[in-house]
Amino acid sequence: MGEVGHRDAVYSISVTSELSGVDPQMLRVYEQRGLLNPFRTRGGTRRYSHDDLDRISAITTLLSEGLNLAGIAQVLLLRETSSRLAAELGELQVANEPTHTELRRLRRENRALRTKLAGQGRSPQEPPDQPRTDRTAPDDERT
Repeated sequence: MGEVGHRDAVYSISVTSELSGVDPQMLRVYEQRGLLNPFRTRGGTRRYSHDDLDRISAITTLLSEGLNLAGIAQVLLLRETSSRLAAELGELQVANEPTHTELRRLRRENRALRTKLAGQGRSPQEPPDQPRTDRTAPDDERT
């Protein structure tokens, strides 16, 4: 038999009640209020996971701090949203790292070229051997 994961729904309501210290009827109320969503077997029996136990612990902590169930629902929703956004941000940072690496490389190359041009007595703004000529009129002079 394999190891039980945090999301594996293996605990019955009575075991969950004993582990969490929360009466089974209150666990049902938490479910009715949308605070918990235990797995249901084909026969309709509730099964709770270790993640559910963590959530019950968070609920009881917030209750002890004076929040009501509606307030707890909002806090839990905000926590979930925050976690999701943090994960998305992490993914975006990883996805953008090659772009940032290339940008840093190009900036180093640009600095090196500017230094080289300055050492040759040329202006870093003008390409070598090609004086800047503006063949187009400024935007306000075009018709």
